[in-house]
Amino acid sequence: MSSGDRNDTGTASAQALSDSLKEAVKSWVPKVRKALDDEFGAQLQRLGLRRNGKHVPLDKMSLPLSATDVRHRAEALVARESLSEGTPERGYDNVLRELNYTLLNRLVGLKAMEARKLLYLPPPGEASAAPEETEVVTPIAGQARSRYLRDFRVAAGGRYKYEDDAEEALLRDGLTAAFRQVTGEIRVLFDPDHEYSCVWPTHAALTNVLQLINEGLPEEAFRAPDFLGWVYQFFVGRPVPGQKESEKDRVRRVTKGTPTSSYELSVLNQFYTPSWIVKTLVDNTLGRLWLEMHPDSALQPKAPPPLPGQRQRVEPVADYLVPRTGERIRYQRLTDEGQVEEFKRAIDITLIDPACGTMHFGQYAFGLFHRMYLDEIENAGRPGWPAEPSVSDVRQIPATILERNLFGIDIDPRAIQIASLSLMLTAKEAAVAGGYPPTDVKVRRSNLVVANAVDLGEERLRRLVERVGSKLGSSELRQVLFQALWDNLRYVGELGSLVQVRESVGQVMDEWVESRARAKGLTKLVRKELGAQLELGSILDELIRAKVRQLELERTILEEEATRLQHELLAAVEAAASELGAEPSERLFAEDTARGLKLLQLLSRRYDVAVMNPPYGSFVPRVKEFVKATYPLTSNDIYAAFIDRGTQLTESGGYVGALVSGTFVNLASFEDLRSEILLKRNQLVLMLELGLGILDDANVRATALVIRGGK
Repeated sequence: MSSGDRNDTGTASAQALSDSLKEAVKSWVPKVRKALDDEFGAQLQRLGLRRNGKHVPLDKMSLPLSATDVRHRAEALVARESLSEGTPERGYDNVLRELNYTLLNRLVGLKAMEARKLLYLPPPGEASAAPEETEVVTPIAGQARSRYLRDFRVAAGGRYKYEDDAEEALLRDGLTAAFRQVTGEIRVLFDPDHEYSCVWPTHAALTNVLQLINEGLPEEAFRAPDFLGWVYQFFVGRPVPGQKESEKDRVRRVTKGTPTSSYELSVLNQFYTPSWIVKTLVDNTLGRLWLEMHPDSALQPKAPPPLPGQRQRVEPVADYLVPRTGERIRYQRLTDEGQVEEFKRAIDITLIDPACGTMHFGQYAFGLFHRMYLDEIENAGRPGWPAEPSVSDVRQIPATILERNLFGIDIDPRAIQIASLSLMLTAKEAAVAGGYPPTDVKVRRSNLVVANAVDLGEERLRRLVERVGSKLGSSELRQVLFQALWDNLRYVGELGSLVQVRESVGQVMDEWVESRARAKGLTKLVRKELGAQLELGSILDELIRAKVRQLELERTILEEEATRLQHELLAAVEAAASELGAEPSERLFAEDTARGLKLLQLLSRRYDVAVMNPPYGSFVPRVKEFVKATYPLTSNDIYAAFIDRGTQLTESGGYVGALVSGTFVNLASFEDLRSEILLKRNQLVLMLELGLGILDDANVRATALVIRGGK
C-alpha cells in the first residue's frame, strides 16, 4: 500500500466494487459454486451417502480406514441437518452447501488477504519464526505454485518431490497448514478440524477452483471491502450454469414467500445493504451519539458531503448526519449512583447489528470507532473529555474495537464466517494505514454469534444436562432456568435475536421468588409493597419489615446464583463440545448448544446503538404463536418485530437505525408500530423514503429509519 492509500485516521481508503466489477463477480460466483457442487456431490456419493437418506451400509462398502472416519463425520452432519430441516433431502442439500461454501470462503478469504498484502505466516518448517508476508493461493508470476507452497515443498525435503501423489499431497497439506496458521485469528472460518472440513476435494477439482479464483477476476475485485459480502449474496442469488433459477428463486417459488426453516428465511432475505445507506444509518446513530457527547470531535462534518460515487477518500467523518434532526442536543445520562454523565468513554460505547449478515454496518462503524479512540487520545484531560483515553497506544485500537465495541448476530453461519473475516481484514488494514504491521493486531475474542441451535428433543437435552450437571450447583435452579432458556433456544434458528432470553430468565426468577415468599408466609400485600417507602402508621410491623428485607436479600442471592449458573453451564457445554472421545453427533449438539448460550450473553445486555437491515415478510409458521406472545405490537411482520427488539436492546439514550420496507407507513396492520412505538415510546428522529431498486433484486419500497432506543 503506497502512502497515497493511507490517511491519518488509521483506516484504509479502498473503494467499493464498481458496477462493472460487481457484474463480473455476479457471473463468476455461480461458476465457482458449480465446480464445487459437482465435486462435493461426487464425494458424498463415493462415501455411500444418499440424498434420500438411504445410505449404503458401511459393511457393504470397501472404504479405507481414513475414508471410514470421513464417512462417520459426514453422516453425523447429514443426520443433524436432516433433523433440523425436517427431511433427508433438505439435510443432505444443507451439508453439500456448507461443504462448498466453507471451502470457497477459505480460498477466497486467503486470496483477499493476499491481494491486500495482509497474509503473514511463519515460514514453513519454522513454526517459531516471525510471520512473513506470503501468498498461498496466488501463484508466483510465471510459475505453477505460490510462494508458500514453494517454500512448503522445500522444507519437507523429498516428501513432495518423488512420491506418486506428490503434487496432490503438497496442495492438500500446504493449504491445511496455512488454514491452521490463520485459525489462530479467525477460528470460525479457517479451522481445519471443523466438521465441515472433513471432506476434501480431488486434486483435479481443487486445481480447477484455484485457477478460477486466480484467473476469473482481477486483483482489484479482491481488494474491495465489500467483495466478500457480494460473494455471499451471489452464492444463492444467481443460478449456476445449467440451471434456470437461482437458489433464492427456487426457495421463493417453493415457499411462496412463507419460509418453513431458518435456511429458507435467510435465503429469502439475503440482500446486501448499499454502502451509502450503511453510512447514512451509522452516521445518524453512532455518529450522532458521539457528536452529542463531543461536538468538537473530528467526526464533525466541515463541508457538505460528496455524492456516493464522488468520494475520493474514505475518511471517517459523519457527513451524512441529516441536519435539523436534533443533532445539536447534548448527551446526558443518569448513572446507577445518581450522577449525571455527559459522555461515555469510547471503549464503553457498543453497537449491535441483530441481523448482521456479513457485518457491513460494522465495517463502516469500525472507522468511526477508530476516529473516536483517536479523539480521546488527542483531547484527554480537556473539559468534556475523559482524563485518560480509553486506549493510549494506537496499535491497540483495531483489536479493541473488535473486542469491546462491535457485536453481531445472524441465523446464517455462512454470514458469520464472512463477517468474522471482513472485520479482521478491516482491523488489519487499519494497522497498515496507521503505519504498523498487520501482525500487531491481536484479537482475543469476537462478538459475532451464529444463532442456529438445533432442537434435538427433551430427552437428549436431559442427557447432556446430566453429563455436565455435576458442575452446575443447585439442581432445582439449574433445571428450571435451563428449561426457560431452552424454550427460547429451540426457536433460535428461526428467530435469531428475537428470542426473549433476558425476559424469560427474569420471569423464572420472579416466579421462584414468589413461591419462596409464599412458603415463608408473606402475603401479596407484602410483595406489592416490596421496595416502597413505608410510612408511620403502616399496618406492617417491624417483623414483617424484616421479612421484606430478608426477601430482598434472598432475591439478590438467587439472581446472583442464576447469573453464575449461566456462566458455569456455558463453560461446561463448551468443554463437552471439545471432548474428542464423544460420538460425532454428540459433539455437534454440544457445539450448537454452546453457540446458543453465547447468544444468550449478547442478548442479556444493552447497547448504545443498534443498526440493521432486518428480514422482511412472514415468520416461519411454527414460531408465530411465540411471536404473538412476545411481540404483541409488532408480530405482523418480521421487520416490525426487529424494530421493536432493537428498542429493547438499546439504552434509553441510544439510537436504533434500520433499513426496512415502507409498508409500515400506511398499512392498517402496522397501526400499533406507528402509534405505540414510533409516535409514543421511541421518538422518530429520521425517516427517509428511498423507493424501489435499493436492494438488488428485492421488490421492496425501502425506508431508512432512526429512532430513540430504550423500552
